[in-house]
Amino acid sequence: MTAVVLGASRGIGWAVARQLVADGREVRAVTRSGGVPEGAEDVRGDLMDRASTLKAVEGASVIHMAANVFYSNWLEMLPTMVENAIAAAEAVGAKIVFADNLYAYGPVSGPLTEDTPERPAGPKEKLRSELGKRLRAASVPVATCRSSDYYGPGGTGSLSGELVVKPMAAGKAAMWFWPLDLPHTFAYLADTARAQIVLGDDERADGKVWHAPAAETLTVREFVALTGQVLGNARKPLRLPAWGVTVGSLFDKRLRGSGEMDHQRTAPWVVDHSAFEATFGPLPVTPHEQAIEETARWYRG
Repeated sequence: MTAVVLGASRGIGWAVARQLVADGREVRAVTRSGGVPEGAEDVRGDLMDRASTLKAVEGASVIHMAANVFYSNWLEMLPTMVENAIAAAEAVGAKIVFADNLYAYGPVSGPLTEDTPERPAGPKEKLRSELGKRLRAASVPVATCRSSDYYGPGGTGSLSGELVVKPMAAGKAAMWFWPLDLPHTFAYLADTARAQIVLGDDERADGKVWHAPAAETLTVREFVALTGQVLGNARKPLRLPAWGVTVGSLFDKRLRGSGEMDHQRTAPWVVDHSAFEATFGPLPVTPHEQAIEETARWYRG
């Protein structure tokens, strides 16, 4: 039984492939340019090309759809990538586990649960909602794993990683562009990967949206302070103006369009994962202290 991970060179795809290998599973890690976890079959594939995608998933029993692109390319590329992944899964009869985020909900008030109505406001939020619905309408089983902002080894582009853990691991101050005293759920990448694997192995997950378990929700200031305690760095965070993201996006295309999601960081953002554990049992999550230490070690390495 082969598990195929689409987008296995970084982020959630890399973490899923890494854990599947550790579990002794047969893993095919599909990327455009390599950089997959050791022990996985390293396969090149282009999700913008249907024939390439079909070839990459031959013999798959489950497909973890974790490929992503820069914000600036979402509207242009993600619909094609998802359609090709669906067509490939349907051709081989494989289940899809979709690595999703929380954008489809749009602005919310109160904790997010799987029953929170989807009211996407901006174009990227609307796209994520549409992609999720399209996937769940496929003729093969699909489980959707939604995660809050993550950090951890392999988590390139993570806000909490790049703005907090990475600079503090180097002895510098954390940076943040939004209010510091709001609760925000930060997920550890390895925990989200484990949740995805659980969903891939259990048919009770099929056809539904699930929130990946995460450690306790802290305010951003508390998360920064805890990072400082773990890393022995007492520097206070630099509270930078929100317009700095807009200016930064002129030089870094990863930031372009991120302002659409500012509501996630200017109001409480608390993610409830009780439905996951009520269905599949407790998923031991990594305490923030351990997760911060492991993430800092990865950045330093």
